[in-house]
Amino acid sequence: MIERRSFSKEYVLKELDRLASRITVPIRLTIIGGLGLINFGLKEATKDIDVVVQSSGELHALTGALETLGYGSLSLSMISRPYKKMEASRILENSEGFRWDIFLNQVCSALILSNGMKSRATPFYRKGLLQANLASKEDLFLFKGITEREADLDDMRLLAESGLNWRIVEEECQHQSVSSGRLWENALLENLIDLRERYSIRSPIERTLRKVVEEKLIEDALTRAIEEGCVTLKMICKTTGVPDHLARKYARTMEEKGVLTVDRSGHPHKFTLVARPKSR
Repeated sequence: MIERRSFSKEYVLKELDRLASRITVPIRLTIIGGLGLINFGLKEATKDIDVVVQSSGELHALTGALETLGYGSLSLSMISRPYKKMEASRILENSEGFRWDIFLNQVCSALILSNGMKSRATPFYRKGLLQANLASKEDLFLFKGITEREADLDDMRLLAESGLNWRIVEEECQHQSVSSGRLWENALLENLIDLRERYSIRSPIERTLRKVVEEKLIEDALTRAIEEGCVTLKMICKTTGVPDHLARKYARTMEEKGVLTVDRSGHPHKFTLVARPKSR
């Protein structure tokens, strides 16, 4: 595969100037990719600009303006597998190989541009009807922490070495998980382990994330087993493969949360899930 060209901050700013001269409605972008690392002084060039827009109207206006500047949409055959998995709403490229990866509110079919992320973003560019804000280092780290691209792991290294507020990374990751019902802590944990093993970068939130992941995975396994008719601890452990001591531990936690009840009137004790009210 031919190595793609990299572009400087000056080049990107010129493209933003060209874009600002073509748009006819207000567009607010949030920058989440390599351009952020350039602005923080962590890289010298980037191959593309990754941006998030918050409405389909902005997406349409942005892509339309870029097309008038000579940008064209890439066919799937021209996009590498890791980029396909990012599932951008639109990917456009000009004749020089500079690429726009545009996401509509959600990045990589995963993280949402949350209110917390918006509040932490800082102004980067403003001209005419175009405004671009730059995601914080912590949010850049998190966006890259849930992908599988090799280059993103190296960017995570650069961001971590520059100094991060790890509490923000952890809290935003947990917020995204609660909002989506998906276990983003697991994806982030895997990349943090890679950072430690490859670059000897130890994150202070790795242990906490590991505990959260263990709890959620085991509680999900116990829930599925009980739903399938496993009502005793022995049956649950046999079905799930969860060790007895961990099954007991998290069954107690689930009972305290009101997720399940335990009938202790006989032996063995029997577990029942608490029915949840149906959403209207």
